[in-house]
Amino acid sequence: MFIILIVQILKFNSMGFGNFKIVFLVFFYIYQGNPSLCAQQKRKASKFLYDQLDYFLKDPTKEKLHRLGKLIASEENRLLTKEEILAWGIVNTNMGYYHNQFGNIPTAIMYYEKAWKVFNKNTFKEYDIIENCLQPLGNLYIKIGDLQKAENTITSYLYLSEQSQNTSKVISAITNLSITYHNQSKYQKAIEILKKGESIALKNVNILTNLATNYLDTGEIKKAKDYALQVISIDTTQVNAYQILAAIALENNDIQQGENYILKAKSQLLKNPDASARDLAKLQLAYIDILLSKSTYTEALGNIKEIYTSLLPRYSSKRGFPEKEALIADKILLKTLDVQAYIYQQLGKPILAIDIYEIAFEVNSKLNIAYPLQNTKIIQHSQNRDRTEAYIDLLYSMYKTTKKKKYIIKAFIASENSKAPFVNEALVSKQLLSQYKNDSLVIKTNQFHNELAIYDTYILKEKQKGDQANITQIQKWTSLYSNKSIELKETIKKLKRMYPSFLLKQENITIKKLQKKLKQDDLTLIEYFFGKETVYQFHITSDSIEINMIHDIENFRNVILNYIGYFEKASIIINDITGFSKSSFDTFNALKIPTTKNLLIIPDGLLNFIPFETLLIKKNSSLNFQNMAFLLKSSIVSYEISASKYIRSKNINNNNSKVLGVFPVFEDSTLELPFSLEEKHSIQEKFNGVFLEKKEATYAHFMNEVEKHHILHLSTHAEAGSFLRPASIKFRDQDILVNQLYGLQLKADLIVLSACETGIGALAKGEGPLSIARGFQYAGVQNVLFSLWKVNDKTTSLLMQYFYKNLYSSNSKTYGLHTAKLEYLNSPNISNIQKSPYYWAAFVYYGAYTPSVEPKSIWSIIIGSFLLIVLFLFVIRQKRK
Repeated sequence: MFIILIVQILKFNSMGFGNFKIVFLVFFYIYQGNPSLCAQQKRKASKFLYDQLDYFLKDPTKEKLHRLGKLIASEENRLLTKEEILAWGIVNTNMGYYHNQFGNIPTAIMYYEKAWKVFNKNTFKEYDIIENCLQPLGNLYIKIGDLQKAENTITSYLYLSEQSQNTSKVISAITNLSITYHNQSKYQKAIEILKKGESIALKNVNILTNLATNYLDTGEIKKAKDYALQVISIDTTQVNAYQILAAIALENNDIQQGENYILKAKSQLLKNPDASARDLAKLQLAYIDILLSKSTYTEALGNIKEIYTSLLPRYSSKRGFPEKEALIADKILLKTLDVQAYIYQQLGKPILAIDIYEIAFEVNSKLNIAYPLQNTKIIQHSQNRDRTEAYIDLLYSMYKTTKKKKYIIKAFIASENSKAPFVNEALVSKQLLSQYKNDSLVIKTNQFHNELAIYDTYILKEKQKGDQANITQIQKWTSLYSNKSIELKETIKKLKRMYPSFLLKQENITIKKLQKKLKQDDLTLIEYFFGKETVYQFHITSDSIEINMIHDIENFRNVILNYIGYFEKASIIINDITGFSKSSFDTFNALKIPTTKNLLIIPDGLLNFIPFETLLIKKNSSLNFQNMAFLLKSSIVSYEISASKYIRSKNINNNNSKVLGVFPVFEDSTLELPFSLEEKHSIQEKFNGVFLEKKEATYAHFMNEVEKHHILHLSTHAEAGSFLRPASIKFRDQDILVNQLYGLQLKADLIVLSACETGIGALAKGEGPLSIARGFQYAGVQNVLFSLWKVNDKTTSLLMQYFYKNLYSSNSKTYGLHTAKLEYLNSPNISNIQKSPYYWAAFVYYGAYTPSVEPKSIWSIIIGSFLLIVLFLFVIRQKRK
């Protein structure tokens, strides 16, 4: 049974917008009669603003709203007095309100943000900033799915409301804050804050409705029903409560009762004169859910057309679905498209379903443009991944039926578009902006990114103090964060107008380009898509493309988790070599890996934590690790976050590169890394650079030197973090959270993270682990070498010695690490226990692939060149004779 997400039935506690004209008139007459306004009256800025607003409010239309926007724009840089700033804020809140009324949500948000920007910097005790600005702005952020900004905004006015002991506004904030938690699937957190609200206002229907919704999503059906019935006993007009009861009825397969509740909800909504087109669209989606339960698909499609008509002014009902030109950034529209695609699947019309999903991807892209902050994009992308999986399922089915390669290609491109989109976007945009690095807008953009990352880090660190956290300080930083994010958004808009290429972002991948590069590099590419229900593997060479589906995903997941478990501690493999060998071979078979000479792996989901080189390509009975048939011995394996990044990658000669090394050592402490300095000396033998050790290895010192070096090497401690604590890396003087790295602008070609778990972090769908390695990539470093588990100081030092020696001789990062692992495994000076993959396989390289140039090949080239020169001189001499 198809169930629509219950996000749509959450109850917003919205302000009464009808008081705008009253607010305007009050302030207009206050300031007209204020003798302190003589300076203002000379300029007439505030009077002009109020006059224009008054003219608009007499007959508010779209045309007059557009006129008002043009007229007030010229006044923004003329605001000198506090009264003028207040007038500017009031006009912008009105602009925001009416743009929202006319269905232009992005523009409404823009004007509310302009107002909040000035209100945040000035204090106006007489003006209700919460009701007129923050509350509607927070609600609009929720509507478009910008949950991080919604949470920050609502948290701001919750704090202000608590400080002023305004109970009604506290309840309003709690109600809306619970929605941001719900929409991030943080149901328990939502319930926790709602219970606090319930203790303040026992019979508040908004609090009780949202409690019912969150209990429903946690599976506590009885509690959900009890709260929904309690709401109706208080107020029989509550539409959302009926929708919750309808959803519960569907869960219990009572379709008739579900339909009855939906009809009651519809009856109440139609009586509400303030009901919007979106309100009706949401209710129609709930009714469509009933129709789907009864398999009445034709009627459901009719209702979907009605939703399109109400949401899209340019929609033509002659078509079954909207054209791309008519689309808007709207989450209700996105849900409607998903439902329509599902219906076409049920009707056996896969081509139409594919078309609908492609339109949905367009809407999702429009929503992403509206989100300037990474966290919100990651949440939205998680939902888009589920859509991508359904789309690939359809394409795979069409391929199996028709055998047409075009369906494989479409499936691969869909998979690619879901691969680390925000790291890729950051890398491309930083590269583009570097061309205009002296431009004032570019400088401001970089500055805002850095300040946002710093405030985010401050907030996270303070929150980690738990009960000892300074709430006032958190609120101050949150307010500064919100203000900077608004300024960043405005600056990026200006950048896009000035540099249209900034809008292009990364080029769409083509199979032709990919196969051309694979041929140049003599590579076989293996890309995975790890979905909820299925796993797909794409096998691409210079002249072929194949797709494989891994059907039994539960068994597959268990095989993968079992294998990953062997690397939690060094002793696990040693104590069970036979079990490890079996698990390794089983994983190799489950992953369907070809044994070709050069492999490029693009993992996904849990596969990000698999060291592919350790997989056994045949059954093993030996207890000697050196004799085992690891994939390492038959294939040179490298990794990338996406095929599009592989295509963009460029090889840089690292032989003359300078290294910035960081070696805190942490001597005379429990954190001491005694072999770290040996690592440093081995690098110095081959590369010049700056090597910060012990007390010199501070974060500030690192940042002062970072722009001058192509290779960065950090030999230190790191942590993968947890669900509540981000990944971090340790310098001599402080721990740097991954969030702080997001604001950096780095140009280094390679970073080597010689520390524990630098590739581990909370797993974000499609984006991969939110690790320290990803943080440095997001900051601009194209190539990263990092670890997948807790590493041993001594063996890591030895592996790094081998790596830098081979990097210097071969000028290939891929070959350098590959050969380092082989040398380690074949060394007669290392015991069998320390030849366990735990010791040599932790480090993996993600980045540009460089074909190997082995030392003997270099000598062959030198000798050959010498002989050619001798032959050339001999021929010249003979001619002269």
